[in-house]
Amino acid sequence: MKKIPFLLWILLTWVLYWPLAASARRTDKKLGGKKRVLFLPQFTRIGDIVCSTPVLYNIKKKYPDSHIAVIVSKKAFGILKNNRRIDEFILVEEYSTMGLIKKIRQGKFNWSLNLSSTSTNTCLVLWGRISNRIKTVVETPPITERLTDWMSNHKLLYKNHTYLPAHHTKLLGFMGITDIEDKKEVELSAQAEIKAEQWRKNLPQNMRIVGLSITAGNKIKELGDEKFAVLAKKLLEIENIGICCIGAPGDIPRIDAFIEKVGSTRCFKAQGFNLEELPSLMKRFSLYIAVDTGPIYIAHALGVPLIDIIGPVDPHEQPPQDDTSIRVLPRGSIEPSSFVFKRRGSPSEIRKSIESTEVSDIAAAAIRLLERR
Repeated sequence: MKKIPFLLWILLTWVLYWPLAASARRTDKKLGGKKRVLFLPQFTRIGDIVCSTPVLYNIKKKYPDSHIAVIVSKKAFGILKNNRRIDEFILVEEYSTMGLIKKIRQGKFNWSLNLSSTSTNTCLVLWGRISNRIKTVVETPPITERLTDWMSNHKLLYKNHTYLPAHHTKLLGFMGITDIEDKKEVELSAQAEIKAEQWRKNLPQNMRIVGLSITAGNKIKELGDEKFAVLAKKLLEIENIGICCIGAPGDIPRIDAFIEKVGSTRCFKAQGFNLEELPSLMKRFSLYIAVDTGPIYIAHALGVPLIDIIGPVDPHEQPPQDDTSIRVLPRGSIEPSSFVFKRRGSPSEIRKSIESTEVSDIAAAAIRLLERR
């Protein structure tokens, strides 16, 4: 999406607020009570998107005839592509700012949910003539959000250090939805299932596969290949364990070097699985281990036991919190320094939390989950 200079964007929205709001109300009256919902999650971040899927589930449970359109990036489209709650996708890269506004107006939406809290989305849904504009507001908003938050007519404050998925579903109270289920959904395609099953048949049938991500979208949170190699060698002492390394195409050289470092035929990689196919691969893991990054939330939605290496992340805000997962925290009295909305700590604070994470703690947690299986 090509962006209008932001100050001009804000100024135009301020000047035209009342005519736009009146236009939105007129549009709403034509829909006869049917819910037409524009959903605006974080466009590119896989973990955030998966954590927002309970919103889609609960809307369709309450209003099965509603129409839900989702704005998403091409980068993240694969994780939502098969979600049966979604009636329409709007890929943000395919539109200029004005083109996206026109597309939204054509949709005649009467509800919007702005989960990412951005002021750009606030302006988009107002210019798109949506009458009921739901938005998450934050405790310490940047100046752009202070200038635009009042343009949303339904707002709910997110309090730092609280569980974000529960906050998302509380937003649905504005739509009359109060009977909430915390149901994350990552749905699988038939073709991806066939591909993953064929991949699995090429491995020993008695092998229990431990999925491992040595990389992360945010490199500053990474545990480090040396520590992961020590962990892999420890887990390979267990009979019939295989370690499957996964990552983006750009990670392959690093994964190859890691496999060579581990030096076992039971440590291997899975190649050729795109984001849409990745959940079918991960469903075949007996355990998944990674720092707190997008695939952690895919595994959790699929019910795959997982080890979430928390590092600098606030453990109360977004990481899975049930008995299918174990969160490994840094040792010592180290405060979180990475948050959903609150300003992040310094790189040195983030690295300190990683350096204080012990491989022995991760291995012990992994063994506990494997024994449960």
